[in-house]
Amino acid sequence: MNVLSNSLFAKVLTATLLLGLAFNTSAQSNNSAGLDFDPKIDGFSFANYRNVGNWQDDLGADDLIKLFGLKTACKTGTNASNCVLHVAAEKWKNEILEGMNIGHCEGIAVASLRIKTEQAFKKRTFPEQFQPGAKTTFSLSRNQLIENYISYFWVTQTFEEIKRQSDETVKRGPLWIAQTIQASTNEKKDTYLIEMFKYEKNRISDGHAVAPIAVEETADRYKIHVYDNNYPGETRFIYVSKTGNQRWEYSSKSDAKAKPDYIGDSSTPTFRLTATKWRENKCFKSTWRKDLDTEGCGATADLLNRSLFTNASFQTNSFIRTDEDDYETADFFLTGEGEMLVTDGNGKRIGYDPKSDRFYEDIPRSNTDLLIGGFGEDLPHYTVPYEDSDQTYKIVFSGKYLDKKESELDFVYSGPGFTVGFDGILLDQGETLEATISNDGQKITFKASKDGETPEVFYAFDPDEDEVASYSSMIEGVQLTAGKSLTYNFDFENGKLFFTDDDGNEDDYDITLIRVNGDGTKQVYKQEDLDIGKADKYEMDFGDWDGEGEMCFKDDEDDNGFDDEKCTEEPNENTQ
Repeated sequence: MNVLSNSLFAKVLTATLLLGLAFNTSAQSNNSAGLDFDPKIDGFSFANYRNVGNWQDDLGADDLIKLFGLKTACKTGTNASNCVLHVAAEKWKNEILEGMNIGHCEGIAVASLRIKTEQAFKKRTFPEQFQPGAKTTFSLSRNQLIENYISYFWVTQTFEEIKRQSDETVKRGPLWIAQTIQASTNEKKDTYLIEMFKYEKNRISDGHAVAPIAVEETADRYKIHVYDNNYPGETRFIYVSKTGNQRWEYSSKSDAKAKPDYIGDSSTPTFRLTATKWRENKCFKSTWRKDLDTEGCGATADLLNRSLFTNASFQTNSFIRTDEDDYETADFFLTGEGEMLVTDGNGKRIGYDPKSDRFYEDIPRSNTDLLIGGFGEDLPHYTVPYEDSDQTYKIVFSGKYLDKKESELDFVYSGPGFTVGFDGILLDQGETLEATISNDGQKITFKASKDGETPEVFYAFDPDEDEVASYSSMIEGVQLTAGKSLTYNFDFENGKLFFTDDDGNEDDYDITLIRVNGDGTKQVYKQEDLDIGKADKYEMDFGDWDGEGEMCFKDDEDDNGFDDEKCTEEPNENTQ
């Protein structure tokens, strides 16, 4: 967990304090404070959930426009109804939605607080505007609109603007957090989420988010009332000691009086706040576009002028972007359970190393986090500065701490103009897998596991100029010999895709390529069981493809390059 130790973050905090927008640090003398929030009325009646039903539509183009801006989200189009998403944005969206399978506690907590404090979502404020006849939040059932609401605010936990501020609260300590909640609920200036983790062997795990709704103060401790959406209709309690090392504790078990399983103090980076208002009124910086667009994103004017609570003053807390923050970033994340270590070309590391059993944060200006779901599963999510270079990242996936025999996950690397990675990595308990990926995302290698299980590889590339075609591709169908590797190189600039493996066997490749033209039209090429040579060293010439018919492939059987090879025209098997 990054606790903002470097000077850049300190400057951001200083600027915030000078502008009078810092966290409220004045503890109230009242013995109790509350939001008048009753989980049996103001919480949802349904419990935290994994991806069920048609979860793929839980985020749409309109959501990406509001989060990032029209031009950042859309390759073509003037609004959500005619937007054609950048292929890198669409792939990022789909992968982040898949990651929500770990649970939706973060989004459920935010949505319940926003409905309670009458904050609009897509021009709907009150329960009956979401579902006819619903008088309270508790009477709302899960439908597409509610799931969209929850997913929209779940995804905000991934943004650096949110993470930096949340990490700063960790440094302030559990006692300060309790006092801030007490002051805020008493003064009606903002609502917060508490995000908590377990901490063992220098490793953070089991992230969970709850909504604090009231605070009781005694001589020696604070008793924070919370709505935990794992248990609808219940009020639960976090206890924070005023003395010693500020021990805090919480029982997430079905019996709320059971022995606490979440325990920490001022020395463990496991207890933090995120303010509801941090998630509003801004355009977040995406990883897949170089420009920061403001058209169409953020809150509407009437929401900007609303008080957070009816008849109450509004205190703004927001991330202050400085010139030193104006740099491009890239994200690494998983969509399923497992540990991840990223090592850059200079040997700097970020993530968990199974060999040393340690967590590293060596890469300057990086940010590490676990995405939170509430079911005891976490998704590693790392943000690093992006600069054009020839370096290659080494990725290590570890199943050392898996509590099941096998985990299926995707690996995603997203940077300016691209979202790439692996779908369907099968990680066994105790297993370690390795991959490499070039800084620009174009060249990817993967070393097969001991049982030869090999994931699919996906690419999504957008040019800087929207009038130039974008491409996305999926390559699958390969089953390697144990310990052997596959290598793919998507040469976006020259319109070539190179792919090879070194297992000595003749493999059949399944390839899907989608071209999104400057006018938003799409053309699809599909080839299943590609098998034109024993060498398994192929070149696919998608740059000269006519958009409908055959595709030129070359096979480098003599291992001296493709210049002397003839095209094999493979038919387009796309039937759509």
